Amino acid sequence: MSDSLNSEENSRSMSDQQRSLPSFLTNPGRTDKILLGMLGFMTLFWMAFIPMKAFLLVEHPWVLALVTGSGFGTLSAVAQSPGQYLQWAVLIALVALSHIKFLAVYFLIGKHWGQEFITWVFSNRTPLWYRALEGFVQRHLWISLFLCFIPFSPVPATLMVAIAGIRRVRGWTVGIYLYGLALLNKSFYLYLGAHFGENIQPTLKIIDRYMMQITLALLLYVFVVNWWKGSKKQKEGR
Repeated sequence: MSDSLNSEENSRSMSDQQRSLPSFLTNPGRTDKILLGMLGFMTLFWMAFIPMKAFLLVEHPWVLALVTGSGFGTLSAVAQSPGQYLQWAVLIALVALSHIKFLAVYFLIGKHWGQEFITWVFSNRTPLWYRALEGFVQRHLWISLFLCFIPFSPVPATLMVAIAGIRRVRGWTVGIYLYGLALLNKSFYLYLGAHFGENIQPTLKIIDRYMMQITLALLLYVFVVNWWKGSKKQKEGR
């Protein structure tokens, strides 16, 4: 008797879990598989560059800047080639393009998966901070995208671009706007590299580290709150 009850509870929980998963995971179509594959590729791409970042920053900053769109790589490349204005112009144009190369995928994800993607990102529990800011993002999408490209900004460009896809904003308009913002962002690092050289890097790294710590602390807070609410609901369900 108890075994049958346990099996019924397990099957019920499995069916509930399947219902909570988005359709692009439970029943993926051809486009879903391509987008999921691109997400996997992008994850592997960034993970592969983590152990090489420090070496490339010192020895081959041009490679780091051009392949990853790194601001610090741009700063080092400019500092190592003083007075090469034509090279700087080409560098900034290409690095800005590299900076936004994967954002097109997130735009397509938002356009194809819609609000399901946002729900999946937050594990079916949309945090309070996003619900509080969602109205502002929806009303002022272009300002929100601009905030993503302020140096050391913790605002995730991937999420904002996905929302642009959900809202069915014209892709070319978003792409041109993002490229312009990326040019401004990389011009900031060009200015620092040209006027202060590589000596300013330690200061920038400290700022970047503190911003990353703040972002990770916010993510940890969201995770803990979601976990606490989920465990509280499970206890109430019993």
